[in-house]
Parts: sequence; C-alpha cells; structure tokens
Amino acid sequence: MNFAPGRISTSLGVAVTATMLATGFLAPAAFAIPTTTSSTSTTSTTVPFNKLQLGSTGPEVLRLQRNLAKAGYWVGNANGHFTDLTQQAVYALQKANGLRRDGIVNRWTAAALIRGVLPTPRTTTGLVLEISLSKQILMIVQNHKVIKIFNISSGGGYSYATANGFSTNAITPTGTFHVYYQVNKWDIGPLGGLYRPKYFTGGIAVHGSYLVPPQPASHGCIRVSLAAMDWLWTSPYIPMGTRVVVYQ
Repeated sequence: MNFAPGRISTSLGVAVTATMLATGFLAPAAFAIPTTTSSTSTTSTTVPFNKLQLGSTGPEVLRLQRNLAKAGYWVGNANGHFTDLTQQAVYALQKANGLRRDGIVNRWTAAALIRGVLPTPRTTTGLVLEISLSKQILMIVQNHKVIKIFNISSGGGYSYATANGFSTNAITPTGTFHVYYQVNKWDIGPLGGLYRPKYFTGGIAVHGSYLVPPQPASHGCIRVSLAAMDWLWTSPYIPMGTRVVVYQ
C-alpha cells in the first residue's frame, strides 16, 4: 500500500495509530481520534504524531531503538537518545521500505517498522553479505534469513583522479565475491583512510567511515559507521572468506 506523504486516511489513521499504541510505540498523548465527514464527501484527516529525529530523547526513543533492533536493524545501544547510530538504523528502515531517506521517524516510517516487512534475500544458502545498491543497504543473510541490516553508502558515480593521474568513476562493482583481505586498524591509502576494512574485490572493501550519508557518495567502497564496523569485526558473521553478493 502506498501512502501519500504527510496525509493519512481516517480509517487507516485510526488503525495505524491504534497499532502503535497497542505495541507501545506511541504514548497515549501522541494520538487523537480523527473526525468523520458527511456521507457525500470524502476527506483525509491528519493524525497527530510526535516525530522522532536526531536529538530526540525519552521513552519513545527507547521504544523505537528496541523495536528497530528487534526487527533486525543494527542500532547500537538502546539508551533513549536519538544519536547518529539511531539515525543510521532509521535510514536503513526507510531504504528497505522505499520511503523518503531523511532519518526522521514520522507516521509512515513508524508504520513500516510495525509492519516489519524485510527485503527478501537473493541468496538461499550459507552465510552471505548481501549489498543492494538500489536500496543502499547491507544485509547479513544466513540460509535465506535476514540477520542484520545496515545503512550504507556505495560508489557515488562521479569522476575522480587516481593516484597516478588517470580519471575513473566511483562505481561499486556488482557480482559475487569473497572477503580475501582485512586490516584490523585504519588502512591509509591514496584516497584516504579506511577504518578496519574487509576487502572483497581489488581495492573495494566494506569499511567504517565518519560520513555515511543515505545516498551513494564513496569512491566505490561500502561505507558503514565506525561503530557498525566495530560490531562487524566482533560478530561471527564476516570472517575471512565470507561470500559477498553485490547487486542493483
């Protein structure tokens, strides 16, 4: 079902808001019963909703973080503070559900979280890192089941000069690869530093970065947040030899 940004039908508004209340996503003060109209006209009614965004704090943020983690989105520590890591998880949720990638939890993003629909993995067996360039997400998949989802930023498609002076494009290659080399520290190269990179083809790696916007921006690597990269190193999901599948 497609929703018009900023509006919600009366019946759908009540249903979605009631679900948010029942699941503890909203506090009672955050919602009001929408009004009805005459039988000869049809209107849409806005349902009040307390948006959550970078800098928000409190129990609603804590519920959001716990619900994100339960759904599979990596969010770091659930502490009731909407930090950049929470924003990264919200980006991933919005991308996975085809929503506006603004990192703000409005009613549409909240409804998507409640529905809990995850992207269908392309692979069916084994432990795999699936990277969707169109959605700009990384999924840890095990035997066709999504374990974790991360916001990423891949190749931005722009032209840039290499260290030897040649011009090339910032493209992330598609295909099936394997993690063949890793560096457990900052790896400084001609294009800058890569935090704890795990290389899967040539100089292309999954690595931590200070800047992971919701759109493609890298030279071709797969950027995740520094904290997410730390988690990937300590988790059992991305050892040497792990299959990496990159697709549009």
